[in-house]
Amino acid sequence: MYKPADAKGKAQNVPVPVMPELAKENSKAGLEAFIGYWYAQQNYAMETGDQTTWSQLSADECETCKRIEKGINDSHINGRWSVGGSISIPVVEPIWANGTANQQAKVQVIQEQIEYFNADGTPGRASEAATNSAFGLLATYGSHGWTVTNLGILN
Repeated sequence: MYKPADAKGKAQNVPVPVMPELAKENSKAGLEAFIGYWYAQQNYAMETGDQTTWSQLSADECETCKRIEKGINDSHINGRWSVGGSISIPVVEPIWANGTANQQAKVQVIQEQIEYFNADGTPGRASEAATNSAFGLLATYGSHGWTVTNLGILN
């Protein structure tokens, strides 16, 4: 049974997100479904430290993705774990351009406050406040489906 992380320990039995069939399609609805899945995988990575699938969905040239990856690694170094930090995306607005593999979307990203704990239960690093941000997400559709190629905060 799933048990979220708390001040006493890491999350247990975290459900692995399953990619919806729609997220495999090269369509506006497919892009929207993929973005939901990408953020679900990011939540999973943040909770478990296992970012294998999430990293495969993020292109090497995505600098913001690399910074997120480093942050997730730091959150789990030497037995550390995080509490909170769950991301929800209430608004995904694809900006579809017919006839191109490169697509973009505006995404509202709400992230809960995050607290970090060391393996011995002491505070691990400074907490991060909850955020509500707008991101521009660029994705490319190729032979293996969608990949996030760039991500940045919109002003």
